[in-house]
Amino acid sequence: MKITLVMAQTTHLYIKILLSICLLFCFPVMWAQKGKKTDKQKEAEFVIPEIFPDPIAKKAKPDRHPGALEMPMLALKSAGEEVHGIDVSHYQGRVNWDEVAKDPNVHYVYLKATEGVKMVDDTYAYNFRECKRVGLKVGSYLFFRPNLSAREQFKLFVSKVDTKSQDLLPLIDAEVIKGVSVRLFQRRLLELCDLLEKEYGKKPIIYTGRNFYNKHIYSNSRLRTYKYFIASYTFEEPVLSGDDDYLMWQYTATGRVKGIRGDVDQSRMMGKHSLAEIMY
Repeated sequence: MKITLVMAQTTHLYIKILLSICLLFCFPVMWAQKGKKTDKQKEAEFVIPEIFPDPIAKKAKPDRHPGALEMPMLALKSAGEEVHGIDVSHYQGRVNWDEVAKDPNVHYVYLKATEGVKMVDDTYAYNFRECKRVGLKVGSYLFFRPNLSAREQFKLFVSKVDTKSQDLLPLIDAEVIKGVSVRLFQRRLLELCDLLEKEYGKKPIIYTGRNFYNKHIYSNSRLRTYKYFIASYTFEEPVLSGDDDYLMWQYTATGRVKGIRGDVDQSRMMGKHSLAEIMY
C-alpha cells in the first residue's frame, strides 16, 4: 500500500515536470508562430490606395491629391501644338504678369471679376490691366450664386467689367446649387446668359464640373446649346452625358506657372476647337 502510494506520488511529480518543460519550450514557439504572417496575409494587407479626385472644381478649396498627378496632358507639347490657358482670382495673390507672359503655353487668361451681388475680386482691376499691358488674351468671369437674383449679379459684373475691352467671351462659373431647386438654378442661369448675350452681342461660355453638368444642366435642352468649359481632375478627358461636346477642359487646380506663387487652375482647348471660338 505504501509502495503504491509512493509510486503514484512519483508519477504525479514526473507529469508536473513534463508539463513545466512543455510550458517552458513549446508555448513560446507556438506564440512566435502565431505572430508570424504568411506571404498571402502580408500581400492582402498591402493595398495600393486608389485616387478618386473630386470632379467638381472648387476655387477656394481645390481638390488635393495624395501625390503629384502624372497626367499625360501635363507633359506639354511644344508651343502652338496645344492651346493652354489659366484662370486667376485673388487666391493667387499678386501675380507677376511679365513672367507669366513669357510662358509659351499660356495662350489665354480668364480673371475672376465678381461673385454674387456684392463681392468684387480685389485683384481683378490690376490683373486685367496687367494682362492687357503684356499682350495676353484676357477675359472675365463671374461666380454665379443661384440663390441670388440673376439680374443683380449681372449688374454688378458689368459695373466692374469694361465689356468693350475684353479679348475673350464672358464666362459664367456655375458650380454650386446653394440649396435651390434644379429648376430655379436653371431658370436663373438662363436669365443671366440672356442678359450677358444682350450686353456682349454673343453667347457667354459656361464653366462647370463634369458631374455637375451631368446632374444639374444636361436635363435642360436650352442650356445644352451653350459652349462649355469643363473641370475634371482626372487622368482621361472627361465625357459628358449624351456625349455632349465642350470647348475647354480644366485638368488641374494645382498647376504651376512662373510668375504665380502657389497653385493655379490650368486648362486647354479640346480637339477640333480653337482659340478663335472664345474670342470676343
